[in-house]
Order: sequence, then C-alpha cells, then structure tokens
Amino acid sequence: MTQELESLAIADSYAVFFDICSSSIIIEDLMLTDNFRAMRNLLIRLKNSLRTESETYGFEVYKFIGDAWILLFPGKSEGKSLIKFLEGLSRTFEEGLRELIIPKLQSTPNILGLTFGIDKGRLVKLTMLQRQEYVGRALNVASRPQSAIKDKDPRPQYKILFSKHAFEAPRLPPRFRQTKAVTRFLRNIQGGKKYECIKLRLKMGQRSTPVN
Repeated sequence: MTQELESLAIADSYAVFFDICSSSIIIEDLMLTDNFRAMRNLLIRLKNSLRTESETYGFEVYKFIGDAWILLFPGKSEGKSLIKFLEGLSRTFEEGLRELIIPKLQSTPNILGLTFGIDKGRLVKLTMLQRQEYVGRALNVASRPQSAIKDKDPRPQYKILFSKHAFEAPRLPPRFRQTKAVTRFLRNIQGGKKYECIKLRLKMGQRSTPVN
C-alpha cells in the first residue's frame, strides 16, 4: 500500500470550505424583485478577491459550488497567514453584503455572513474529464464542520470549525486562539460518532460575535 501511494501525486493540504449563510433565502428574495444581479455582483467580487489573494497566500481556488468555495492551502502554510486571509475575506464579504445585498432585500435574514470548515491531510491529484481533481479524507471532513458549525450556535457567521488535527498543526499564536472545544456529529465521518472540533471566531471589528 505504501509503495502504491508513493507512486501517486500527493499533496499535503489544508482543505478550507466556506459558504454564504442564508444564501437560499437571499437568492429567493432577490429573484422575486428581479434583483439577482446584486448576488451576481457579490459573487464576482469574491471571485476577484480570491484570485488576487491566491497569489499572495499561495492557495488554490479548487471549486465553486453554487454558494460555497473549496480552497486548498499548502500543508506548510502558517496558521497566522491562514487566519489573516480568512479575516480579510470575511471583511470583503461583509462590505459587499452591506453595499450590494442588504439594500435590495425585502426581508433581511437573522444570520448573514460566512461559515468555514477546515481539515488537513493528504490529497491525491488525478485528472478527470480533462480537469485536475483531488480525492482525500480532508475534503470529506472539512465539508462536514462547515455545515455542522450551525448546530447549537444561533450566530455561526464568521466562525471556523477546525478538526483538532488541523487546528493543532499550524501552531496558531495566542491572539488567534479565541476558541472553544466542541463536539459534532459529522455525517458519514467516524461511523457517525461524536467528532471533536475546535471553534474559532474570526475578528470582525465591532461586529464580532462571541464563541458560543
């Protein structure tokens, strides 16, 4: 098995999933008033920001899935840089939300922002339908905390749910450790058993929310 793995193209990576809170409600509201262009413009703004920041922070914008992105950071990435990028991304989104989306909404959802899930591990590269794809446990695990962060948390926006392994690996400095250990049931992970995670709140200035 080891020799077989060594023959594959393997990258040690942080898999970062993030999505837009209440996106279905927002889209329905905008569609009803023919204002979907506002969401389109916000997504384009995020796309352009990710493209620029990928050169600075060295990550790959792997996929966009409707209202969510998958980013892949090198396994040697510093935790400080990773969190700094996510805080900047969150501010970019928050500014776009308030400038482009909220003025067009008939009814503003209670939860607005981004949620994040992060895991770390080896990903196998392969070509499928002439596109570079990745397969690996880190992708499967990271997608689950991103959705599970909403469990038992009435204000999940701008928070990250790390797997314990992904949180410990980058050795985050003290100012980034405003965290809380939590357990979640992650679908199809660990046979449905409780999975230990670390929740971290990103700093969003005056709009910060407590780690619940």
